[in-house]
Amino acid sequence: MRLRTTLLLFLLAAVLGAVIVGIEKYLPSTRELVEMKKGPVRFDPKKITQIELDSSGGDGVSLQWDGGQWWVRRPFNDLADPERVEKFVNELLAIGWINRVHREEFEDDAAWTKTQLEKPHHTVRLSSGSELVLNLGLGAVSPIEGSHYLGLAPVKEETEASYYVTKTSLPELLKATPSDWRDPKLLRAPATAIMNLKLVQAGGQIELSRTDEKAPWMLVKPLSTRGSKERIGELLSTLLNLTIKEAAEPVNGTAKTDSVPVTTDLAAEEMKISITIKGLAKAFDLTLTKPAKPDATETTARASYRKPVYTIVSKSLSLLWGEPNQLRDRMLARIDKETVSTIDITSALHPAIHLEVKNDSWFTTRGTRLAPANGDRISRFFDALNNFQVLEFTADSASNLMPYGLDNPFLTVSWIEAGAKPMKLHFGANAESTDFFAKYDHEPSVYRVDASILPNIPQEPIKWKGLGVLRFTQFALRQISLAAGTAPPTVLKYDPTTAQWTGSRAGQDITPMIDRVKADKLAGSLAKLNVQDWVGDTTTAITY
Repeated sequence: MRLRTTLLLFLLAAVLGAVIVGIEKYLPSTRELVEMKKGPVRFDPKKITQIELDSSGGDGVSLQWDGGQWWVRRPFNDLADPERVEKFVNELLAIGWINRVHREEFEDDAAWTKTQLEKPHHTVRLSSGSELVLNLGLGAVSPIEGSHYLGLAPVKEETEASYYVTKTSLPELLKATPSDWRDPKLLRAPATAIMNLKLVQAGGQIELSRTDEKAPWMLVKPLSTRGSKERIGELLSTLLNLTIKEAAEPVNGTAKTDSVPVTTDLAAEEMKISITIKGLAKAFDLTLTKPAKPDATETTARASYRKPVYTIVSKSLSLLWGEPNQLRDRMLARIDKETVSTIDITSALHPAIHLEVKNDSWFTTRGTRLAPANGDRISRFFDALNNFQVLEFTADSASNLMPYGLDNPFLTVSWIEAGAKPMKLHFGANAESTDFFAKYDHEPSVYRVDASILPNIPQEPIKWKGLGVLRFTQFALRQISLAAGTAPPTVLKYDPTTAQWTGSRAGQDITPMIDRVKADKLAGSLAKLNVQDWVGDTTTAITY
């Protein structure tokens, strides 16, 4: 082999060796690629009970999980913002690293010190009980745009520290001040879990209650009546969105841990709110100071389950000081028509009306049998009751119903909903029949209503009958007789086995004259014949 060829091969081998060494040194291995995909930080977030955040600037925060919620334990004692904590933990798990960093890669100690890996600006420690799970240090910004140096100190004796250049938004989250970790909501609970609400002032008490999240709200005190779904919803929304603007720690430094019993021993400007949440034995109690101005959006508040005195803000703060009548349901009824099985209507002038559901269809009683009912009228009946607002809450404990005509109602409507007690609604009028009133059988309240609702509750049984005049199939048809005035009737007979028509008029056979297609159309039209409405007075009607 020539010397020149030997030198070329030697040079090629040297270059190839350098490339291999460079790849192994600077490019990640397959194992490292897998680790990069997983991220440098790995732990089970469900097992974390303690989070310690410290910075070189001196600000430090301790967070603790008590089994149900996160608390800030340092530098103050208060509930932590669960959304911020969750976001922080998720960001730790989402940290992605660009490459690993080794001490020997840096020229001297000064270059290594600039990474701030040995003295990180921020330190994060996670614990599960007494066991340290993560000890992370966030260093300086690295030369790669948008990245930082990050170090993981060993949490076990057999492990070693590791350092990375990472892509993460952790620095922005760690800029938060200790007060930023405080829960900004004065009360944090799902609206569907609130079962009872008491608003107590020096002048009286309002109590709202329901049996479960799907049940309607009832105004228990100072009245016993149905609550307004919309207004109570607004009230709950205001309570659950009271936002903390500032917090002042009590001078004595003692924390309130037990619920304070509701009492009427309050200052004139104070209101105590007691909230009962499904599944919790103790109620949450809030004490709010009434603002001097009705349109104010800021006031002070205390909570039985939190230590500080808060300044809170809300654009709808005035809703908390509403009157009982503002929380009453102004709708005449709240009927879930899909669950109603029967309707009964009784009046002073007409026979009783009974409607019931059979096989998902409505029927009305006609003598001793059931006949199809007018489904459209029943739908209008429900819509009228559900969309009709009372004009006035006339009386809340009327001992004498005679002035309202409710001692002997001219109309009573009752219905049964699945899973609910039967409802009975009475209608009456004053002696002059100029004002009309309504009252539920089980409630003391009397409502003044507009007479326009009455046409939606016809008292004549015929009005509830189905609009179909004749209902038959062509297979059941045997004969059609057509007569006009005094002329002899035309009789068409149908044989369903052969689908053939025969006919006669005045004893003469007219079968050859019958147009089969027209006869079939006539039968089909009669089978589908509907009326627009039934009239109660049949003195001038044509019988059939």
